[in-house]
Amino acid sequence: MRIAFVEDILRFSIPLGIAGIAASLREGGHAVRVSVVTKDLDRTLDELADWKPDAIAFSVISGSHRGYYEIARRAKERLGVLTLWGGPHPTFFPEIIELPWVDAVCIGEGEEAVCALADEFDALGALPAEVPNFWIKTGGAVHRNPVRPRNRQLDDLPWAARDLYYEQFPIIRRHGIKHFLAHRGCPYKCTYCFNDSYNSIYREQAGDKKVFSSRSPDSIVDEILDLRERVPVRMVAFVDDVFTLHRRWTMEFAEVYARRCGIPFSINARFDNVDEEMVLALKAAGLSLVYAGVEGGDEYIRNTVMKRNMTEESMYAAAELYKKSNVKLLTENVVGNPGETYEMAKRTLAINIRLKPDIANASVFAPYPKLAMTQYAIDGGWFDGNFDSLNSNYYHGTVLKFPTDRDARRIVNLRCFFSFLSHFPRFLPVVEPLLDLRPNVAFRWFGDLVDGFYLKRCVAYKLGWGDFITTLRHYLTNYRQGSTAGRTAEARNLIAEAGQAVDRTQSPVVPV
Repeated sequence: MRIAFVEDILRFSIPLGIAGIAASLREGGHAVRVSVVTKDLDRTLDELADWKPDAIAFSVISGSHRGYYEIARRAKERLGVLTLWGGPHPTFFPEIIELPWVDAVCIGEGEEAVCALADEFDALGALPAEVPNFWIKTGGAVHRNPVRPRNRQLDDLPWAARDLYYEQFPIIRRHGIKHFLAHRGCPYKCTYCFNDSYNSIYREQAGDKKVFSSRSPDSIVDEILDLRERVPVRMVAFVDDVFTLHRRWTMEFAEVYARRCGIPFSINARFDNVDEEMVLALKAAGLSLVYAGVEGGDEYIRNTVMKRNMTEESMYAAAELYKKSNVKLLTENVVGNPGETYEMAKRTLAINIRLKPDIANASVFAPYPKLAMTQYAIDGGWFDGNFDSLNSNYYHGTVLKFPTDRDARRIVNLRCFFSFLSHFPRFLPVVEPLLDLRPNVAFRWFGDLVDGFYLKRCVAYKLGWGDFITTLRHYLTNYRQGSTAGRTAEARNLIAEAGQAVDRTQSPVVPV
């Protein structure tokens, strides 16, 4: 089978989900390619027509789905190909199978599922009906297949097919930071995150209750060193939700990585699951940057609404460990939560001022499908349940209602000044009157530039000016802009034209 993965925007980080599925398909004897639309869909369709795929595949997050609908509609008109859908939005909203430009929806992990579908397609010469993890539309009927258990043997999976990107996009190849995954899954039940709902799919359909799996440290290092033979790898970014979840594994990784690799690296970690011995071991291995979530400064928002179950004291204690070990800290923060007032959001800023992170990254809550906090927002009247109003950019606006219009303006604008004020709190009396103004492009550009400046200071190697300018331009025009195709009028109008009759608020997780 010939499958073309189509994306609508080019980012610095290779989408490891797509690259992993592509690697598994190639290992199974199937042909794959990657196309990025950017702003020229016609050109992309011309290239795909020359390549003659049997199917095009999309990995979709909520908010970008409208743009991908338009791409799929045009591709079907032009090429007459099958369309395969996966990623967070289809996983939690498989009812998109009802749309005329959707043929199959993959729920959950894709490597085994997509390979099985491709094998069956080659054997039958047509789209099969019964493939675990897929909802498939054939002969006018929808076949809702349950998921198979999660793959536990992560070391047996082929390494991501990064070459599909490096050969086409030199900016990604040259970029010194390369991204890797060490684990899959997360046991925490944060209401703004997809993991708890994702785990419930496997628990209910496959009886699969183990939510966390890891690669062996040697397998990870093997992949990094192999990649370094072919492209620059000056810093490694581990993008796992919680890298330090299992202490024994983490200590083993630190020993293996220090002995065999030593390339500076970053991780995501909770403030409350690290200790001094672990931080020192990771620092000795090359840890240079930690992403850690404050998320909400107001205790009610953080621990009751978000269910973070985290104390301020644990944040300050871990931040002190990082400071003593000379490890940079990037805090993740969410403002504009359901029911949050401006004063509540200011408490998030206050914690960051005391933590003194190297960068305080703030985003605006987006009510994605099947999140517990999304349902909380709907029940409270803060969100109308229309997921088609979302954009994939969660930095520059909100679709929620707030206690007052003034709260809404001030919270969205606070996001733009958040990192600056965490470093220079003395300017808060100057900035605060500006927050009453209507959110605007000048504030957004200021916030993005400040964030970019502090992000550069967190990089573990020195960027030359040429690389810095190229990186900054790409960061501002792609990384913070969200879905390209999703901003077109065609994409905004497409769903209404299709007459989609899908319940956007209460659709079940994944009925079988």
